[in-house]
Amino acid sequence: MREALPRAAAVRPGVWCEAVVAAESEPGAEERRGAYAAASPEAAIRWLRVGARAVASSLGPLQAGYVLDHWVHGPGSLQDYVRLCRGRLCALTVYRDGHRLTWRARPVRFVHLAAVNGGRPCAAAAQAGEVRWP
Repeated sequence: MREALPRAAAVRPGVWCEAVVAAESEPGAEERRGAYAAASPEAAIRWLRVGARAVASSLGPLQAGYVLDHWVHGPGSLQDYVRLCRGRLCALTVYRDGHRLTWRARPVRFVHLAAVNGGRPCAAAAQAGEVRWP
């Protein structure tokens, strides 16, 4: 007989983060370029900041200035942190060469997955990674 997991271990709060790219000419067709299961709003904002900082140098000066001065190093990320703590979603979108790159995060409850045959429960489990433009 299998032992039941304690409720606290079976479900835990967290934040689901993803980076998606879409051509401006096809707004409904998004392609995921990165994803991260953050344990807290702090970790989610850190992941979003890293991604935004990584692409800022490829943006025009006005957009790069906004991303770095307002969102990465300014009040924008703090405002989004507060939104996540209040159970609301947040997003940051930038544009380049006819494409839209959006980082978004939303509070979720993660369900514990049991290991299968001694391996990871889900081979496609999201990890923090590099976000690439098309």
